[in-house]
Amino acid sequence: MKQGKPITAFYVEALLMIVGFVGILLALTKIFGLSRNESIQAKLLTNAVTLAQNAADSLIASGDKREGEFVDYYSDDMTPDPNGPLSVHGTWIREGDMMRGTVLVYDSRQKEPLFSLPICRYVGEVSP
Repeated sequence: MKQGKPITAFYVEALLMIVGFVGILLALTKIFGLSRNESIQAKLLTNAVTLAQNAADSLIASGDKREGEFVDYYSDDMTPDPNGPLSVHGTWIREGDMMRGTVLVYDSRQKEPLFSLPICRYVGEVSP
């Protein structure tokens, strides 16, 4: 009977170690899965910021003093694509000597805009 107790203790200890390893593996799997999702969201936000900055630079550099709106579509790799999931919406309104606008970047897979960028440009006459 004395030989049965050490073997039972070994099996119990081995079972506890296996349960512990399985728990650690499950936790690590969840952590890596969440980090992948965060990485995808970070890349999407970075692309949205870049698209908004490019659109704002185009509006400001154009020198156009007319009000208006525009919508451009892009693929996930930021190339122009009429059926792409990313869309850049811009509005341009004249308020006195200022042109004010907003550039919004949307993802068709989400309801809220990914990024919003307010812009303005002075269009009045500059005195010497």
